[in-house]
Amino acid sequence: MIIIMLIFFIYTKYIENKYKDENKNISEEDLKVITEVVSLAKEKIKLEYVWGGKGEVITEERLNELISEYGIDYYPLNKERYIGKQGFDCSGLTYWTYKKATGINIGYSTIQQKDILKSYKVSKFEIQPGDLIYTPGHVVMYIGKGQVIQSSNNMVYPIGGVKQSPFFMYSNGDIYRPIDYINNIKEIQ
Repeated sequence: MIIIMLIFFIYTKYIENKYKDENKNISEEDLKVITEVVSLAKEKIKLEYVWGGKGEVITEERLNELISEYGIDYYPLNKERYIGKQGFDCSGLTYWTYKKATGINIGYSTIQQKDILKSYKVSKFEIQPGDLIYTPGHVVMYIGKGQVIQSSNNMVYPIGGVKQSPFFMYSNGDIYRPIDYINNIKEIQ
């Protein structure tokens, strides 16, 4: 037991040291927005993945619309797992959190988001909380300390759904910084 506690302590110190400066280049104002975005996303952990869900509460009528549009195979769980809860697919989670926190639309789908954010690409060595990481057909949000949050696949949580995962699984993706896009839009308005 002592060895396990020692390993945990060493690992905790390693993580604290590794990520201690990841917010150093974020302004105080931006950090407030990013903190809200990350907090909103974390509040949705354990919700089931809903293909086509953009943050709306899923009613039976809305679920039937989604099934009609995309097909029953995308909604394999019992209806009760969807009805009465907010629904998010991967881009829906990132769209909804940024829209809710800032009032600015960063794009409705992964394709739209990548297109809108194309001028705000950063390297994995510059990653900071709030950045979005795109892999083919998927997007996750970096939340800090080597972790991302995502809504993935249509299996029951914790295999699918909104969940936290390690960044290294997505470290080869394309990384974009929505906060810079949002600040640019605010300057124009």
